[in-house]
Amino acid sequence: MRNKTRTPGAGSAASDMLEMDARRTRERLKMMERTNPLRDRAHDGDNTPWADRLEELQNDMAKNEYLGGREVLVARLKTLSRAEEKVREGTYGACDSCGKPIPAGRLQAVPGAVHCVRCAEELERDRSTARQRPWALEYGLAVV
Repeated sequence: MRNKTRTPGAGSAASDMLEMDARRTRERLKMMERTNPLRDRAHDGDNTPWADRLEELQNDMAKNEYLGGREVLVARLKTLSRAEEKVREGTYGACDSCGKPIPAGRLQAVPGAVHCVRCAEELERDRSTARQRPWALEYGLAVV
């Protein structure tokens, strides 16, 4: 693992950038909550059988979109929090999985990165497989 010493300005600049990104992410979560489709809505409008089904489908789509967006933002906050923790520990710039240095270009492009590209790709592949399994198991399909 790399030496824990960092240049003083680099940690401060990274910490400032991470905090600003976290603040923007929290603001986006608050904005999403104001338009939360999971809240009860008053039923109004057309009362034909098709209208009820269409309204139900629209509500389901809105809920899925909301929950998916919220999941992404919460995961982003967790990653940013971990990156801020690494700045405080003096290990910012080292991969959480393999301990190798994360290239400076990656840290500039993705300041909240806590994994090198290789480890991040492996983790994403594992997450993708885990997301596919429930559906595949439900229909008796093999996951490759």
